Amino acid sequence: MSLSSADAFPENQEVMLEFRAGKMFLEGKKVVPDTRKGLVRIARAEEGLVHFQWLDRTQNVVEDVSF
Repeated sequence: MSLSSADAFPENQEVMLEFRAGKMFLEGKKVVPDTRKGLVRIARAEEGLVHFQWLDRTQNVVEDVSF
């Protein structure tokens, strides 16, 4: 699946997998959905690290990143 979210994503990274996905939050004992549209991306950076990213598709901004 290829979306036009390359603006928020450095070109020196190789996209291994990406798919549309929402996001949930834990408030106390309750799970609450985030209403924004999202995209999960797994990419390998120049230094060889694998990054797990969640992007806000409406604003085209990387919000959560894990290494």
